[in-house]
Amino acid sequence: MRGFRLPARAVFLLVVLALATAVHGGEVEPPRSGSQDVPVVAGQRVGSITLRMRAAEMVAVLGRPERVDRYPERNILSYDWKSDGYLVSFELDSGRVRVVGVYGTLSRFVTDRGIRLMMPLDRALRAYGTGGGYARVDCRQDKITLVRYHDLGLQFAAAYDPGQPIHGRIFNMGVFRPGALRGEGNPCVTR
Repeated sequence: MRGFRLPARAVFLLVVLALATAVHGGEVEPPRSGSQDVPVVAGQRVGSITLRMRAAEMVAVLGRPERVDRYPERNILSYDWKSDGYLVSFELDSGRVRVVGVYGTLSRFVTDRGIRLMMPLDRALRAYGTGGGYARVDCRQDKITLVRYHDLGLQFAAAYDPGQPIHGRIFNMGVFRPGALRGEGNPCVTR
Protein backbone atom coordinates (compact mmCIF):
# COMPACT_ATOMS: atom_id res chain seq x y z
CA MET A 1 0.00 0.00 0.00
CA ARG A 2 1.63 3.23 -1.07
CA GLY A 3 2.35 5.74 1.62
CA PHE A 4 2.32 3.28 4.46
CA ARG A 5 5.17 1.16 5.74
CA LEU A 6 3.25 -2.07 5.93
CA PRO A 7 5.62 -4.99 6.34
CA ALA A 8 6.80 -4.05 9.85
CA ARG A 9 3.60 -2.35 10.91
CA ALA A 10 1.29 -4.87 9.29
CA VAL A 11 2.35 -7.69 11.59
CA PHE A 12 1.93 -5.49 14.67
CA LEU A 13 -1.44 -4.15 13.54
CA LEU A 14 -2.72 -7.58 12.60
CA VAL A 15 -1.82 -8.95 16.04
CA VAL A 16 -3.50 -5.99 17.78
CA LEU A 17 -6.55 -6.26 15.56
CA ALA A 18 -6.80 -10.02 16.01
CA LEU A 19 -6.74 -9.60 19.78
CA ALA A 20 -9.35 -6.83 19.64
CA THR A 21 -11.55 -8.93 17.38
CA ALA A 22 -11.28 -11.92 19.70
CA VAL A 23 -12.12 -9.76 22.72
CA HIS A 24 -15.16 -8.25 20.98
CA GLY A 25 -16.33 -11.58 19.62
CA GLY A 26 -15.76 -10.41 16.05
CA GLU A 27 -18.26 -7.53 16.17
CA VAL A 28 -17.45 -3.85 16.26
CA GLU A 29 -19.15 -1.96 19.01
CA PRO A 30 -20.33 1.58 18.40
CA PRO A 31 -18.49 4.18 20.46
CA ARG A 32 -19.58 4.44 24.06
CA SER A 33 -21.59 7.44 25.14
CA GLY A 34 -19.39 10.43 25.78
CA SER A 35 -17.09 9.63 22.88
CA GLN A 36 -17.42 11.67 19.72
CA ASP A 37 -17.66 10.28 16.21
CA VAL A 38 -14.96 11.62 13.92
CA PRO A 39 -16.28 11.95 10.36
CA VAL A 40 -14.31 10.47 7.48
CA VAL A 41 -15.39 12.63 4.54
CA ALA A 42 -14.34 11.18 1.18
CA GLY A 43 -12.11 13.44 -0.87
CA GLN A 44 -11.92 16.07 1.88
CA ARG A 45 -11.04 15.34 5.49
CA VAL A 46 -10.95 13.20 8.60
CA GLY A 47 -12.35 15.22 11.47
CA SER A 48 -10.61 18.58 11.35
CA ILE A 49 -7.60 17.27 9.39
CA THR A 50 -8.09 18.22 5.73
CA LEU A 51 -6.36 17.41 2.48
CA ARG A 52 -5.59 21.11 2.03
CA MET A 53 -3.55 21.42 5.24
CA ARG A 54 0.22 21.58 5.41
CA ALA A 55 2.21 19.45 7.85
CA ALA A 56 2.72 22.41 10.22
CA GLU A 57 -1.03 22.97 10.42
CA MET A 58 -1.60 19.30 11.28
CA VAL A 59 1.06 19.48 13.97
CA ALA A 60 -0.74 22.51 15.42
CA VAL A 61 -3.92 20.39 15.71
CA LEU A 62 -2.54 16.93 16.60
CA GLY A 63 0.80 17.81 18.18
CA ARG A 64 4.19 16.51 17.17
CA PRO A 65 3.94 13.20 15.26
CA GLU A 66 5.17 10.16 17.14
CA ARG A 67 6.96 8.90 14.05
CA VAL A 68 8.16 10.42 10.79
CA ASP A 69 9.31 8.23 7.88
CA ARG A 70 10.77 9.23 4.52
CA TYR A 71 10.52 7.08 1.40
CA PRO A 72 12.47 9.05 -1.23
CA GLU A 73 12.22 6.25 -3.81
CA ARG A 74 8.41 6.72 -3.74
CA ASN A 75 8.43 10.50 -3.02
CA ILE A 76 6.59 9.97 0.27
CA LEU A 77 6.87 11.54 3.71
CA SER A 78 4.75 9.87 6.39
CA TYR A 79 3.61 11.37 9.71
CA ASP A 80 2.21 8.95 12.28
CA TRP A 81 0.16 10.04 15.31
CA LYS A 82 -0.22 6.48 16.61
CA SER A 83 -1.97 7.36 19.87
CA ASP A 84 -4.63 9.31 17.96
CA GLY A 85 -4.85 6.79 15.11
CA TYR A 86 -3.81 9.20 12.32
CA LEU A 87 -1.32 8.34 9.56
CA VAL A 88 -0.82 11.05 6.95
CA SER A 89 1.34 10.75 3.85
CA PHE A 90 2.70 13.72 1.94
CA GLU A 91 4.52 14.13 -1.36
CA LEU A 92 8.11 14.47 -0.22
CA ASP A 93 9.10 17.01 -2.89
CA SER A 94 6.08 19.35 -2.62
CA GLY A 95 4.79 18.75 0.92
CA ARG A 96 1.28 18.26 -0.52
CA VAL A 97 -0.97 15.79 1.32
CA ARG A 98 -1.50 12.46 -0.46
CA VAL A 99 -3.65 10.55 2.04
CA VAL A 100 -5.15 11.43 5.40
CA GLY A 101 -5.60 8.04 6.99
CA VAL A 102 -6.77 6.54 10.25
CA TYR A 103 -5.90 3.11 11.55
CA GLY A 104 -6.17 0.70 14.42
CA THR A 105 -9.14 -0.43 16.46
CA LEU A 106 -10.66 2.97 17.25
CA SER A 107 -14.28 2.79 16.18
CA ARG A 108 -14.82 6.54 16.57
CA PHE A 109 -13.87 7.17 12.93
CA VAL A 110 -16.96 6.81 10.70
CA THR A 111 -17.77 7.41 7.03
CA ASP A 112 -20.97 8.97 5.70
CA ARG A 113 -22.33 5.43 5.23
CA GLY A 114 -21.56 4.22 8.74
CA ILE A 115 -18.35 2.31 8.02
CA ARG A 116 -15.89 2.15 10.93
CA LEU A 117 -12.52 0.58 11.57
CA MET A 118 -12.68 -3.13 12.42
CA MET A 119 -15.86 -3.67 10.41
CA PRO A 120 -15.80 -6.34 7.70
CA LEU A 121 -14.62 -5.03 4.33
CA ASP A 122 -17.67 -6.69 2.76
CA ARG A 123 -19.86 -4.25 4.67
CA ALA A 124 -18.00 -1.31 3.11
CA LEU A 125 -18.34 -2.91 -0.32
CA ARG A 126 -22.09 -3.25 0.18
CA ALA A 127 -22.29 0.37 1.33
CA TYR A 128 -20.19 1.86 -1.50
CA GLY A 129 -20.62 -0.71 -4.29
CA THR A 130 -18.28 -1.09 -7.23
CA GLY A 131 -18.81 2.34 -8.83
CA GLY A 132 -16.95 5.53 -8.03
CA GLY A 133 -13.73 4.41 -9.68
CA TYR A 134 -13.63 1.20 -7.63
CA ALA A 135 -10.30 -0.67 -7.65
CA ARG A 136 -9.28 -3.63 -5.49
CA VAL A 137 -5.83 -5.10 -4.98
CA ASP A 138 -5.01 -8.11 -2.82
CA CYS A 139 -1.44 -7.63 -1.57
CA ARG A 140 -1.12 -11.18 -0.29
CA GLN A 141 2.52 -10.99 0.75
CA ASP A 142 1.73 -7.84 2.74
CA LYS A 143 -1.46 -9.50 4.07
CA ILE A 144 -3.51 -6.51 2.93
CA THR A 145 -6.53 -6.00 0.70
CA LEU A 146 -6.73 -2.43 -0.54
CA VAL A 147 -9.95 -1.00 -1.96
CA ARG A 148 -9.92 2.47 -3.46
CA TYR A 149 -12.80 4.55 -4.76
CA HIS A 150 -10.77 6.85 -7.00
CA ASP A 151 -13.68 9.10 -8.00
CA LEU A 152 -14.73 9.59 -4.37
CA GLY A 153 -11.27 9.92 -2.80
CA LEU A 154 -11.80 7.11 -0.28
CA GLN A 155 -9.88 3.95 0.53
CA PHE A 156 -10.13 0.99 2.87
CA ALA A 157 -7.39 -1.46 3.83
CA ALA A 158 -8.35 -4.79 5.36
CA ALA A 159 -6.35 -7.69 6.72
CA TYR A 160 -5.81 -10.48 4.20
CA ASP A 161 -5.11 -13.51 6.36
CA PRO A 162 -7.54 -16.34 5.48
CA GLY A 163 -8.41 -18.59 8.39
CA GLN A 164 -7.72 -15.89 10.99
CA PRO A 165 -10.45 -13.94 12.84
CA ILE A 166 -8.97 -10.67 11.58
CA HIS A 167 -9.30 -11.66 7.90
CA GLY A 168 -11.36 -9.12 5.97
CA ARG A 169 -11.50 -6.57 8.81
CA ILE A 170 -10.84 -2.91 7.98
CA PHE A 171 -7.82 -1.62 9.88
CA ASN A 172 -7.21 1.54 7.82
CA MET A 173 -9.43 4.12 6.11
CA GLY A 174 -8.15 7.10 4.20
CA VAL A 175 -9.20 10.05 2.13
CA PHE A 176 -7.37 11.55 -0.83
CA ARG A 177 -8.04 14.01 -3.64
CA PRO A 178 -10.41 12.30 -6.10
CA GLY A 179 -8.42 10.81 -8.95
CA ALA A 180 -5.04 11.72 -7.41
CA LEU A 181 -3.87 8.14 -6.78
CA ARG A 182 -5.29 6.56 -9.95
CA GLY A 183 -1.99 6.44 -11.87
CA GLU A 184 0.27 5.22 -9.06
CA GLY A 185 0.49 1.64 -10.23
CA ASN A 186 0.80 -1.33 -7.89
CA PRO A 187 0.18 -0.14 -4.31
CA CYS A 188 1.64 -3.29 -2.72
CA VAL A 189 4.84 -2.77 -0.75
CA THR A 190 6.14 -6.30 -1.37
CA ARG A 191 6.27 -6.93 -5.10
